[in-house]
Amino acid sequence: MKRCFVLGVLLCIAALSFHVPTWAERLGPVRVGYIPIGDCLQLYVADELGYFRENGLEVHLRPIKGGPLIAMAVESGDLDVGWSNTVSLAVAHDKGFDFAILAPGAEQTTGQDHCTHSLLVARNSGLRSMGDLVGRTVAVNALANINDLAVKALLAEQGLDYSRVRLVEVPFPQMEAALASGSVQAALLTEPFITAALRKGTAEILVRTPHGVFGKRFLVATWFSRRTWIKAEPAKAEAFRKAILRASDYIAANPESARDILARRAGLDPSLARGISLPLFPAEILEPELQGVIDQAYKYGLIKRPISPGSLLMNESH
Repeated sequence: MKRCFVLGVLLCIAALSFHVPTWAERLGPVRVGYIPIGDCLQLYVADELGYFRENGLEVHLRPIKGGPLIAMAVESGDLDVGWSNTVSLAVAHDKGFDFAILAPGAEQTTGQDHCTHSLLVARNSGLRSMGDLVGRTVAVNALANINDLAVKALLAEQGLDYSRVRLVEVPFPQMEAALASGSVQAALLTEPFITAALRKGTAEILVRTPHGVFGKRFLVATWFSRRTWIKAEPAKAEAFRKAILRASDYIAANPESARDILARRAGLDPSLARGISLPLFPAEILEPELQGVIDQAYKYGLIKRPISPGSLLMNESH
C-alpha cells in the first residue's frame, strides 16, 4: 500500500512537471492567402521565425496570383485571412463585402529605396513615354486593382485617354516572357521580377514609380479578413495581427537576415534577394496613406462612392 502511495505521488509530480499548453497556444489553424512576392515578406518572416506558432496559430499558406482572387476566397470562407492591395479591398468594400483590415502590409514611397513597382517595356522597344502606349497592350497582374488604377491614372494625368490602352491580366512571373514575345508592350511589375528582368537585360524602365500617383507615401496592401470571422475568432485575429507586427519589427531591425528568409521562402538567388527594393512595413495604419489610394479609385470609377479609410479598419462598424 505504501509503495502504491509513493508511486502515485511520483506520477503526480511527473505530470505536473510536463508543460501544459496554455489557451493561447491552442488557437488552431488559420488559412492565409498571399501573393508570392517581396511585398509579402512579413508572412515569410513570421512563419519562418515561429511567430505564428508562438501565438498559438497553425498557419496554412496558399499562394494566389492577385488580390481580387484572394478577396473572393476570403469572402467565400475558403480562406480566413488574405493579403490584398488597398484598391482591391476598397472595390470589395464598395460591393458590400464584409471585410476589415487586420494589420498593415506593404507601404511604399516615391523614393528609390522603397519603390517596389515599376512600369517596364521590352529592351530596344522604342517606347519612351506613356503616350507611346496608346493603342497598345499593357499587362497588370489583376484588373480592378492598384496596378490597373496606376496605369489609368498615369495616362490621364498626361492628358491621354486610358480607354485607348488595353489592360490585360498576366501573372507577375509571366510578364517578362510576355514582353519578350511582344504579346504585351508594357507591364507593371513588382519585385523581384523588376530586378531580375533588368539584370538579364530583357527589359527597361518606362516609369520608375508608377504608384507615385497615389502620393509620396501610401499603403500598397494590407492583411484582412471578414468581420464575421474576426468577431467569431477574436483570439486568432489578434494573434495573427501580433505575429505580423512582430515580423515588421524584425525586418526593420534585421534587413539582411530578412532578405535571406525571402530568398529561401521565395526560391530566389540570394544575390537577387539582396539587390531588390523592399517596401516599408509600418507598425500602424495611418488613414491619410489609405485616403490617396481610395480617392484615385473613386476618381477613375473603380468604386462608385467615396469611402472613409476608417470604414475599412477592424475596429469600425460595418
